[in-house]
Amino acid sequence: ALDRKARLRSPPIHPSAMDTTAQRQPSPPRRPLLRMPQRLSLFVALLGVLAKRGEAAACEEVIEERRLGTFDWHAGAEVSYRVRKLQESAHDHSCHRDPKFIHEGRSSYADDSRRLRSLDDQDLLQTVWDRPGWRKKRFGLTSSWGESSCFDGFKTMTEWTDRCQGFVREYPPEGSQVPFWNPNVLEPRNFTLHTVVAGNINVWAGPKTTPSQIDTAVKAANIYANTYAIPELRPVVESNSWMDHECKVFGSMPFMYTCSNRINILLLECGFENAFVMSGDYLRNFPGPATNESVTNHDIVFYMCMMMLDQNPNPYAAANTFAHELAHVIQGGFGHTFNTMTEGGATWLEGALLHLPPRPMVYAWGFRDWNRINAAHFYANTREMNSRKFYQIHAMFLTYLMQDELLGNAYTSALQNYATFDYRNQPWGRGAYDYFLAQMGKPAPDRFETVELIHNSTDFPFAEALLNYRVAIVSACIKDPLLRPTEAKYLLPVQLRDRPYWDCTSYPTYWSSEFGLSVTNASAEMHYGGAAVFRLAMPQGATISISEDADPQVRTKIVAAGDGHLAGAEVHELKPGENVTLGGSAREVFVVQVNVDPLGEMISANEIEPLWRRFTLDNATTWMMAGEGDASEYPPGVVQGLLSPLLHLPEEEGTKLDFTAWWDMEAESVDGSIAGNNCSTKGYDAVQVRVHTFKDGTDDVNAQSDSIAVVRPVGGYGTGPGGEAALHAFESQGVYDFSTPCAFFEGWTGKSADETQLQVLLDSFAGKAIRLEFLFVSDGSASGKGFRIRNMSVTGPNGYGHVLHDSMTVRAYVQAPPPAGTTGDITGVPVVAAYPDKYAPDRALLKNAVTRKAPWSAKWDELPRDPLATLRRSYLGWSFSAPVADTRTAFLHPQQEACMLVKAPFTGSPFTATLFTLVDKIGIGAVSLAPRAPKAPYPILPGYQMLLSQSPEVEDPGTHRFDFSVSSIPPLAQGTPFLLCVGIGALRPLIADGDLEPFLHLPLTQVSTAGEQGEAGATLLLTPANGSSSGLDPWLGHSITLRTEFVEAPHANSVNLKETQQAYAGQPVERLGTSQAQGAAVSGFMKAASLGLIGALVVALPPLTARTWKALRRNQQVDGFQAVSLWQQAAASVPARGEGAEQVATTARTGEDVGEPLLA
Repeated sequence: ALDRKARLRSPPIHPSAMDTTAQRQPSPPRRPLLRMPQRLSLFVALLGVLAKRGEAAACEEVIEERRLGTFDWHAGAEVSYRVRKLQESAHDHSCHRDPKFIHEGRSSYADDSRRLRSLDDQDLLQTVWDRPGWRKKRFGLTSSWGESSCFDGFKTMTEWTDRCQGFVREYPPEGSQVPFWNPNVLEPRNFTLHTVVAGNINVWAGPKTTPSQIDTAVKAANIYANTYAIPELRPVVESNSWMDHECKVFGSMPFMYTCSNRINILLLECGFENAFVMSGDYLRNFPGPATNESVTNHDIVFYMCMMMLDQNPNPYAAANTFAHELAHVIQGGFGHTFNTMTEGGATWLEGALLHLPPRPMVYAWGFRDWNRINAAHFYANTREMNSRKFYQIHAMFLTYLMQDELLGNAYTSALQNYATFDYRNQPWGRGAYDYFLAQMGKPAPDRFETVELIHNSTDFPFAEALLNYRVAIVSACIKDPLLRPTEAKYLLPVQLRDRPYWDCTSYPTYWSSEFGLSVTNASAEMHYGGAAVFRLAMPQGATISISEDADPQVRTKIVAAGDGHLAGAEVHELKPGENVTLGGSAREVFVVQVNVDPLGEMISANEIEPLWRRFTLDNATTWMMAGEGDASEYPPGVVQGLLSPLLHLPEEEGTKLDFTAWWDMEAESVDGSIAGNNCSTKGYDAVQVRVHTFKDGTDDVNAQSDSIAVVRPVGGYGTGPGGEAALHAFESQGVYDFSTPCAFFEGWTGKSADETQLQVLLDSFAGKAIRLEFLFVSDGSASGKGFRIRNMSVTGPNGYGHVLHDSMTVRAYVQAPPPAGTTGDITGVPVVAAYPDKYAPDRALLKNAVTRKAPWSAKWDELPRDPLATLRRSYLGWSFSAPVADTRTAFLHPQQEACMLVKAPFTGSPFTATLFTLVDKIGIGAVSLAPRAPKAPYPILPGYQMLLSQSPEVEDPGTHRFDFSVSSIPPLAQGTPFLLCVGIGALRPLIADGDLEPFLHLPLTQVSTAGEQGEAGATLLLTPANGSSSGLDPWLGHSITLRTEFVEAPHANSVNLKETQQAYAGQPVERLGTSQAQGAAVSGFMKAASLGLIGALVVALPPLTARTWKALRRNQQVDGFQAVSLWQQAAASVPARGEGAEQVATTARTGEDVGEPLLA
């Protein structure tokens, strides 16, 4: 599912606390909560009231469209192609906004508040480390036999406590109709209860729902609840289903706020392809529960758009979407945390926690450069910063942490569930991570103690975990498990260690075989939390050093694989100026670096770049709040004021402020939500005029004012159609809290018609020393071009006057987070981390532009004793590359193969290949890779065989690594073209598959030569059984995402161990006349390399002489021997297409052929 989630926003920068002195305005009464009527006529009659209540708003914010093109082919038919247009919010929250619910602290449940004031140490520990258990204790819930883990304690709550006051949500029989509000069309709709699955899942069919959509949704619900009793749908032995395991680890559904024990899946019209949940549904009366007056949508509701089921009828994919979205429901029942944690937690659940593959990096938004994504800010969540890959990156971080030796499942879940309903206490980044990671590898603490966030050293828990996490990602690049590091902190969970999550071939690579090569001052710019990884391919005796001038905020670890002989795997951390020399035989080496600046995710007021800028417009000095470029929009999370100099106003009335203004801000949105003390809202981003008063009349621009008042311009700031005047950003950014009068939440938003002449009367401040301020506040989402002011002047009686053009000062506001140990009044969750003085979390990523690097150098033996270090290596194929918003995928079916033409860069053999897939599939048990001749009927190359990679679960692993060294493979001569063909190696149907056709889902990468005959990258689909093919370029300039490492045949293609020893001794090498002899030696050598045994063969060899080295490096020839292309030999026995058997290759050595190969 895409990121269309409706949850309350995370506050970026908090401004300093302000003493509010504005006149209190009467607060509008909170509208009564209505029960959704059971008759549609009554429902329609209440439509206006419900719209005011803010079920949801039409989408007013910036929506980005992503195009997904999918190819499909069946032999004998044309390749089909369809394009799906997927919509997603451009920012980190949903375009569906929640109705504002009561803040923690505004509760009528005084008994809870009194009890929480006396929390003891063990209670505080439980609030953090066992949030589900604490909630059960707080509500007095106990488990009942046979009760679903998702509604654990529901029976005792309704029967033995007064929580629901006798109200329990009841549902009609199957086939009955009930009206629900459709938040996409802003209208009520009748929904039919089609099926109740497993006693806890209602599947509701909306108008126009088709039988196929219902069938897919019902199958998905049965898969999620595992009514099929399929073993593959049980993540662990102790859990019966995805649903059961999700609630056992994450916690139960928030039924204590709905008084219901069912999940409601609504199949509805959306006008787009998506699925989402809304915390405003189940938390509508927070902190109170639903009552008999509550609307129908005041329940646990999951919105599944019908279009999504049409475009992807795979029930396993839909069930996985259920799991992801319902994870958000569980999370929302505990409060709110920062968006990357929320989405990372749900994405972790949909993958590794359910014992399913992690969401692949190639899923959803496209990208051009793996290394750019790797180096991006760890909390980046926009398409511009990191193609919105924060889902995957944070999910994999939690996946890494879930290992028993680190945090384990329960404590990793506690980390992502650490949330609060109080904006002021909401955790962010290290404010959560450092506390939990300090316990990594340890039991839970027995006392509650907060942590102080280290700001003057890179030695803090989050830094260590981030660096080791990147090492673990790299360790999966080492093919042989015996040669990897052995500590769990340097490894991914067991099921992922043999399936690289990252494209290991995308790292900058330095080949050891280059004569005399060394690396000097290699580096990459990294944003905070971002990484850079470099590969040294099989050097012997490498020395790696870090420059003395390296940024000390970058930490570096050197990861050296074992050599299979005497040296085991090593991990060394190097600081600036340090170095390490690696002994043993040739070995893989990776340089892993992470920017762990201890202040990288914190910000102080003096670090914030002033965004109010001064310029001249029409010969008048003008101030404008905008982005950096001329056409740039202002950024999110801005709280900045434009202040006048100190003004001593006359004692007489009549002083006024005049100015001209123009604005283009986030659009007005009247959605029935509230801010502050029940203040009805008209939108989000805001500008208002404030007056700071000073008793002592100080000229210090940084002096704290004695009081602050919000003043209205003549005619006011404008209102919504129902008089709505408040703006959310003032609250979400912490400028004012829920106790502040409504007048403080007023301001300008939306767009002005043109430049407007405005006036503010200052009579209330006569005789006082004041500073005027234009306060600009943007929330964490959509923005606009900005706010512009000019012609500012203050005039008054008796000739009093000031022109303010050139005397204005910009002030950025930052408020220190609440003290560590502060608890919420209702849930009691404490703040666990203390920030350094004058620092706050950089929620808006205002320091994202800051990058750091740590140059490193390396050198290694120029005349190595280990033959592996002398062999040339190269990558074949293409890494994933696609435009951000325009990606392509393809379905592959049984008896089909997708083939890409590659060419041997030198005489040698493929060593290993990695295929990237998408995880959704049907009925596939294994994936195959076959090296084939590029000519019909495309036989497998002699000496090679089809390789298989298992796909044992209900989803595909997403990565398949194929090891060519397991078979005897002859070398291929330089320039030899051959096909690498991916197919379905085995079928494994499940009962829930129904009659769906088996398929494997492939992400496609752009390849400019996909349609060029004879060129590397040329692509086709074929049916090996009969040799039929699709023809060239079936995917319109795209091909499979397959990368192969190709290794030179040892010692210039001569080939057995005796000859290898002769070469090292400087003795002449006997000529070999057949490729079969070559194949035997290469096979033996590759097997030895694969098993890590080659080191035993080189310890007694004499040094390689320069003369012999040069001879071995000549272009494919030693003593007159020339390697022969394997496929040319194969062609001699294959009749040309459409010709007789006598028309075959006549000269294998030159490759002349009267046949007509398709690709060669």
